[in-house]
Amino acid sequence: MQEDTDTAAVKLNSATLKVGDIVLTTTTAPISKVIRFATSSDISHAMVCVEHSSVIDATSQGVQARNIQRMFFEPGCVVHVLRLRMAMSDEQLAAVKNFLRGKIGTQYSKKEAIQTVLGGRQQWTKKQFCSRLVAQAFAAAGIQLVDDPNFCSPASIKNSQLLVAAGDATVPVTPEEASQWEGIEDIPQMMRHAINAVLDSARVLNPGIQTFDDLHVHLIAHPEDDAALCRALEASGYLSIWQREKAKNPWQYDHELMDAMPAPQLEEYCWNVLADERSGPNRYIVNRGGYALISKQSGLRFFSVMFDLYDRLAALHRTRVDAASRWLEINGQLAPIAQPVLRPHTPEWFAALELWNPSQAAMTRAAIEVSGNAAVCSICADNPARDYRLEVSGRPAYGVDTLRLCDDCLEIRATMGDYFAPLRSEDEH
Repeated sequence: MQEDTDTAAVKLNSATLKVGDIVLTTTTAPISKVIRFATSSDISHAMVCVEHSSVIDATSQGVQARNIQRMFFEPGCVVHVLRLRMAMSDEQLAAVKNFLRGKIGTQYSKKEAIQTVLGGRQQWTKKQFCSRLVAQAFAAAGIQLVDDPNFCSPASIKNSQLLVAAGDATVPVTPEEASQWEGIEDIPQMMRHAINAVLDSARVLNPGIQTFDDLHVHLIAHPEDDAALCRALEASGYLSIWQREKAKNPWQYDHELMDAMPAPQLEEYCWNVLADERSGPNRYIVNRGGYALISKQSGLRFFSVMFDLYDRLAALHRTRVDAASRWLEINGQLAPIAQPVLRPHTPEWFAALELWNPSQAAMTRAAIEVSGNAAVCSICADNPARDYRLEVSGRPAYGVDTLRLCDDCLEIRATMGDYFAPLRSEDEH
């Protein structure tokens, strides 16, 4: 839906914006005017909402995540928000978001963007521009927005028959609101600079690296670069941005501190946190599990450092979710919800463990397959074994905290500092 922005700056309306929505915009920059003229359109840029508070797009700084609260559109600039006529499945939405997040840090291709608009396209590269990123993300979920996702313009996406306009796409920005953001740290921008710093260092070793996934592949093939990439990671500030974010927004981690915030905005924030949590596998958990597996297999310090980071980020995310849930409960907006306790070796237990600790899940599946008996120990396949849960003091903030253990493995885990108590039937309710 086109918004009238002739008299005042606007921002995206977070109350109506949905995860998976496509945002089409323009600016007053000369390149925007060229794109609009060449495509006979009123827009020149495309991005996708991946959380209620952020979008991902490709700009001259590369593929990035941005905070929508800081995105102010100048008077006279058109904004459209489009969404699919037929709602995506959870699996499709997860595929779109995973594709976009996997491309963060990818370099921008001005040449290919121009070729798309003016013609003369050649073989496409792994680099990105805005409309290619959006079209490829949806194609990864089996949704063909345009004829050629590799070479398409924002106008092509706007004209897709699969999309419809969303209403109330923007709201005005007051001068007071705009001034409030001045001097406040932009955490997504800090993260963008850190990611680019790491990848720029990696590209000195291998110019073909575009994303962290590319870096991982390179490092496995060239373990001699482990120390150099660890230094780049540490020098970039990537490992400590979470500290700045927590210090900036301490109320997100403590429901008692939330009472100092404006209630309407706070209620919207809390509901958005829970909605994002239900929209698919948590990315911190997914990354933690991936780094746990590759760290164990490779023995490289880079992957161990990344595992430690995502282990912490997963715990911090759980704290944010718990704080939001608790505030809604206290204020009568949400009925208390007990966290389920997973009985070992059930399908639900395996599904969670495969994200949290993939190597443990694979080992347990192998133990059950070899013994032909699901009642065996999760670790060594001995029988008899009992179901246990970590003591409260040792439970992770987020993840699987139950195992089926024989007496020997129970004792061994205790020597490692993991103290388990028998899982009782009442614990599961």
